[in-house]
Amino acid sequence: MSIRILAFDTTTELCSVALMIDHNIYDHKILALRSHSEKILPMINQLLIEIGVTLKSLDCIVFNRGPGSFIGVRIGISVAQGLALGADLPLVEVSSLGTLAQGAWRVFSVTHVISTIDARMGELYWACYRRVSDEGYWMGGDNESIVTPDIIAKELTCCSVLTQGDWALVGTGWNDYPVLACIQMSSDMIVLKKSVMFPEAQDMLPLGMCSWRKKIFLKPDQVQPIYLRNAVVTRKYKYKV
Repeated sequence: MSIRILAFDTTTELCSVALMIDHNIYDHKILALRSHSEKILPMINQLLIEIGVTLKSLDCIVFNRGPGSFIGVRIGISVAQGLALGADLPLVEVSSLGTLAQGAWRVFSVTHVISTIDARMGELYWACYRRVSDEGYWMGGDNESIVTPDIIAKELTCCSVLTQGDWALVGTGWNDYPVLACIQMSSDMIVLKKSVMFPEAQDMLPLGMCSWRKKIFLKPDQVQPIYLRNAVVTRKYKYKV
């Protein structure tokens, strides 16, 4: 069955667009500091023209609900709502932290990932993920929260989070704070792969496919951003996936 899905991301400094056509992925990405609103629609239009498809011929649109830049999240959601309304397409939401985990799988082929995004004001968005299927399903999305770098460093150095095996530490948070940039593990059974990575639209597509297969769709008026900073529930920081 022919599958056509559009994904795009504006939640961080990277602005990216990707199309999945019959499981082939095509993507564009640029660093667009404070210019996402000017770049994203032309990028989407250019990619559609290059591949030779129209917006109305797609099956769904995958958007990033956050967390990330407040303005970036709002831009992405507004564009998704507008395109979905105009083309009468369903929407599928994914997480920026989950997208980073999928990117770690693509780059490192690891099944255990800790994702971070700099939340500013001395805090980080973070979550731990474990891949449980080759179809792009990850466990750990319910652990997404906002914490200080010191809390993350404490969790890692006392090994309350990491277990045996290969791990990837991905996202924009690891090199922005000295307490995280110098993390070293003493156990030979734990291999850390650290990389500064942005969420990319191409990695949103496998996650979106999981929801698309399950027919988990949203209408434009059902879309809600995830900021995490506004959360009023205090979590106990124990992450084991």
